[in-house]
Amino acid sequence: MLHEKSRAQGPSGRLLRFRGQITASSEQPMARRCLLTSLLLVFVTTAPLRAEVAIPPLVYTLGDAVMFKTGGQSIMLGHGSQPTLSPEARQAAWVEHGDDPAQARLMLCDIASGNASILAKPGGNLHSPSFSPDGGNVIFVRRTETGQSELWSVRPGEKPRKLAQAGGLAGDDFFEPVFSLADGRILYHDLESLYSMSLTGQKNNQTPLKNFNQGHTGAFTSTARFIPRPNSTTLAFSMSVEGSPLFRKKVPDLSSALFLYDPQSRSASRLTPHNITAFAPAWTTDGQALVFTGYSDKHAGTARPFRIWMIRPGQPPVDMGPGEDPRPASGP
Repeated sequence: MLHEKSRAQGPSGRLLRFRGQITASSEQPMARRCLLTSLLLVFVTTAPLRAEVAIPPLVYTLGDAVMFKTGGQSIMLGHGSQPTLSPEARQAAWVEHGDDPAQARLMLCDIASGNASILAKPGGNLHSPSFSPDGGNVIFVRRTETGQSELWSVRPGEKPRKLAQAGGLAGDDFFEPVFSLADGRILYHDLESLYSMSLTGQKNNQTPLKNFNQGHTGAFTSTARFIPRPNSTTLAFSMSVEGSPLFRKKVPDLSSALFLYDPQSRSASRLTPHNITAFAPAWTTDGQALVFTGYSDKHAGTARPFRIWMIRPGQPPVDMGPGEDPRPASGP
């Protein structure tokens, strides 16, 4: 039984904290089964990539390599994790040595030239960078050596600044902060509520997470991500769920799925099929499709099953090849 705010390691080795209860007989979390020891290039037969599927420019990771993909070509930009892509796909940012307070830094790369430089190095552990829709700012999470969580922003060429500190009106943590393309709001959660904040650090809104999973058996963890859909009032989110019988046979842990939430009807519908583990969603800039990290039950429990997928609501997901943490451009 997973109890409120118990700890485990997530699919990318990040710390997980669970909210809610769901039955599971896990002695080892899924990430320990998915060791970072090899790059298993597997071919998933569920909805293989079709020639007519348009692939937006993406950044993603392949092992510890940060990759940029446009059309059918991929190039390596550097080494690190959790990349993010600027509007018009001109710059990429990512974290290097994020879990080492002495070395952690945020990198910025000009994609055309391939030149990379340090964007921020404020000390502490660094996580979850995200470009603003206009490309002028990159937000990220900083955790101090005492465990304090802070939300920071940095503009290229300027010193980073702290927007908010966990506790009080800002909530108890800053999990998976992202921008809304519609109005530039920053959305994040703390396992209890979803928050909306401006770039000045002012909290705008707070919604209990229990509003999103009504009617679904699942649990929110620190890796749950809420993504507003461009040109719509709906948003997508990821949530831990009980896996299929085949998944449970291979992996003694929870699976994960993507959902679409409609605030008008206050209802959530599942987007991804039960035979695919799905997390880390991101909308394409036109709001027509989601890209995400996932793998089929067929490859659950293997050393490195992660692949990039794309799904249009109401259609089957499309396999785009090996990789993790895909992010399309952050704006037009």
